[in-house]
Amino acid sequence: MQKVRKVKGTKDLFGNEILNHNFIKNQFQKVCKSFNFKQIATPILEHCEVFTKSLGLSSDIVSKEMYNFVDQGDDNLVLRPEGTAAIARAVITNALEQENNKLFYHGPMFRREKPQAGRLRQFHQVGVEYIGSKNFLNDLEIILLAEKFLDSLGIRNKLVLQINSLGNSISRNAYNLALNKFLQKNINFLSDTSKERLSKNPLRILDSKEPKDQELIKESPDITKHLDEESRVFFENLINGLEKLQINFKINRFLVRGLDYYNHTAFEYITTEEKSQNTVLAGGRYDGLIRSLGGGELTGVGWAAGIERIVMKLERSIKCDSKKICFFSTNQNLDIEVLKIIKNTKFKNSIKINVINSGSLKKKFAKANKIGAYGCIIIGESEWESKKVIWKNFTTGKQELVNIDNIEEFFNKYF
Repeated sequence: MQKVRKVKGTKDLFGNEILNHNFIKNQFQKVCKSFNFKQIATPILEHCEVFTKSLGLSSDIVSKEMYNFVDQGDDNLVLRPEGTAAIARAVITNALEQENNKLFYHGPMFRREKPQAGRLRQFHQVGVEYIGSKNFLNDLEIILLAEKFLDSLGIRNKLVLQINSLGNSISRNAYNLALNKFLQKNINFLSDTSKERLSKNPLRILDSKEPKDQELIKESPDITKHLDEESRVFFENLINGLEKLQINFKINRFLVRGLDYYNHTAFEYITTEEKSQNTVLAGGRYDGLIRSLGGGELTGVGWAAGIERIVMKLERSIKCDSKKICFFSTNQNLDIEVLKIIKNTKFKNSIKINVINSGSLKKKFAKANKIGAYGCIIIGESEWESKKVIWKNFTTGKQELVNIDNIEEFFNKYF
């Protein structure tokens, strides 16, 4: 019989890998709560229009990558491909449209991409959204939050913060015209992928990793030269703020976002490695997103980070520092007494209990050694009659008798 398989581009999480995921999420939540951000969770299933209206039909996510289907009730649904549009929908649906609404989330996202290192079809993100007034200080705050988060993981010094301005809609439209004119003039030098993007979203070509495109892009118009007064002042205030906060950054005029809802601030934390998937955390400002989904005029700024990519940058795997203690008896008639001891004893979080209830005594010791137990509690017939159990320390090889009534005190003292 053929074995069942996992879906391509997905991954089962267990062992040290899930410890790494949990460590990252725990650090993320600690930092978010310290900045007074509140947690929100949206459904994995959303109506398709949440993303077609906000991300833009020309975006790769909508045009190529979304998992969408029509269900039995003829609803056009998608598996959530990203968090920001889903949060915006939740803000509107639940009447959370107020200024200074600071939210954080984590969970799985889904995109039908070509699986590779750091890119899966089901991947996991952590993210923040600051819904409120249009203020460069909000942008600075969420970048500062990102700095604290990455520093708490010990990876900030491995990353470079790149930043750019996409300007407001007026500036962006003006730049799109100039960029489109330049690219049309040099269309024969573009890759096939960029030729396809040219008619849909020329900005995305600036993000091309094709060597052929990158040479041409160097000569393209500079977006910062097309910023109107409002956009220029907003960007200057942001840059000055980063300098005053002593946050290291580099301006990258080629940095763009592939989604229609972004404007003004765009930023990424990237690795210094020459890889196509080198972005660890990315975000920016989205002033028109909530309005595009039928909400009010509130603006927003946020970022998201891929947990799988962060795991790749951790210095070492997070290992469980708890001690495994095995419990077993020398006689199956005493197996229920093992469970009684466990039921009546309060153990510290630093202790992990493992009950072994099958095999000979020799095999029970072998199983305890195999799982890397620190030691074991053994209920022997003669010891049990005198209300004692045996403690065997696998590290030192020593063993001692412990009174049943004092077993909790014993564990509290030595662990």
